[in-house]
Amino acid sequence: MLESTSSETQALQPVIYELGVAVYCCQQFETTLLFLVSILTANEGVVTSESFKNELAVHSAKKSTLGKLAGAFKTKLSLPANYELYIQHGVETRNKIMHGFVMRNAPKFLSADGRSEIIDELREAQYIINERLQSLNEVLDRALRVFGGSLDQLRREASFRFDPDIVDEIFQH
Repeated sequence: MLESTSSETQALQPVIYELGVAVYCCQQFETTLLFLVSILTANEGVVTSESFKNELAVHSAKKSTLGKLAGAFKTKLSLPANYELYIQHGVETRNKIMHGFVMRNAPKFLSADGRSEIIDELREAQYIINERLQSLNEVLDRALRVFGGSLDQLRREASFRFDPDIVDEIFQH
C-alpha cells in the first residue's frame, strides 16, 4: 500500500467514508432483492438458511448479475411497468458504484473540487439506492406477512443475535 501523509489521509477520509456507506447500501439492496426472490421461489413460502443459500448458489452458478436477479424478481410478481424501471434504475446506480467507480474517478481524488464532486455523486447514489431499498423492504414485508412473518420480526431476531462485545473487541485492537 502506498504511504500517504496525514493531510492526504484527512482529505480522503470523507470520500472513503461516503464510498463505504454507498457500498453498504448497494449490498443491502442486492441482498434484499435476493431474499425476495428466494421467498418467491421457496416451497410453500418457507425460506430457510438452506433455501436462501441454494438460491444464492443458483444465481452465483449462473453468474447472474443484479439485473438478471431483478428480472427474476419481476417474473415472480406482477409489477407495474414503472416499478420495474424504478428498480432497474437502482440496479444501474448500484452497478456504477460497485464496478469501477474508484478507477473512473481516480483523477478527481487529487483535488478538493474533485473530491467534493465524488462525495456528491456518492450521496446521490446512496439516496437512489435507499429509496429502492425502502420500497423493496415494503414488498419484502408484505411477502413475509403472507407466510405469517414480518420484516420487524426478522429485525428483532437479528438484533437479538447481535453481539456488540465482538465489535468492541475489534476496535480495541
